[in-house]
Amino acid sequence: MLENVEQNLIKWDQNHPWSKDGDEWSGQAKLCGVPYERWKASLIANMITPFINPRAQVLEIAPGHGRWTEHLLAGSGHVTVVDISPSCLNYCRGRFQQAGNINYFLTTGHQLPRYIDDKIDFVWSYDSFVHMDRNVIAGYLKEIKRVLRIGGTSILHHAGIESLDSHVQSEHPGWRSQMNAEVMRQLAEEAGLEVMSQFVYWDEDAKIGVPRFGDKITWLARKV
Repeated sequence: MLENVEQNLIKWDQNHPWSKDGDEWSGQAKLCGVPYERWKASLIANMITPFINPRAQVLEIAPGHGRWTEHLLAGSGHVTVVDISPSCLNYCRGRFQQAGNINYFLTTGHQLPRYIDDKIDFVWSYDSFVHMDRNVIAGYLKEIKRVLRIGGTSILHHAGIESLDSHVQSEHPGWRSQMNAEVMRQLAEEAGLEVMSQFVYWDEDAKIGVPRFGDKITWLARKV
């Protein structure tokens, strides 16, 4: 776990140039055959907007430079952003300095704030769980169960590797972790969360989603 956390910290806090503040990751849109802006708008319309409202308490894991935070803030009552990267959190502080409905939490690996037990309506994370190993994800899922209200939900974008036994993260072109939908379901259920759905395309008709590298999205809920 610690090695994977350290690798992610170095990669996203120190080495990644953040040339377009996260919008440089347009590969999913290209594979879906649509312009990036259409793909992004579709994600917001299908994966964010239905889960938030002006009273919602939202938590985002690994906001980066705030590509999705901007839209969470616009439609929610309050957003807590959690990251292992001090530089990413500092960037978001500057970018959203006029927002009065956001706070920031620096995690050392998979911890979420203690002061939000049973208070969160929606947990969101995109393009971060794809790089986390099994133990880190298991830790976060237990924390997500703790902070979600009963009836709260979570949307997590993660890797969908077919051959787990032979997979080496450092050799994968997308640096995807040793994870797939079956393992995610198992870990989620062990954490006390219910898997509502697992899918590649949130828009099946237009085939807009996360097909690149075999990625998956898991929709979770806390029922008890």
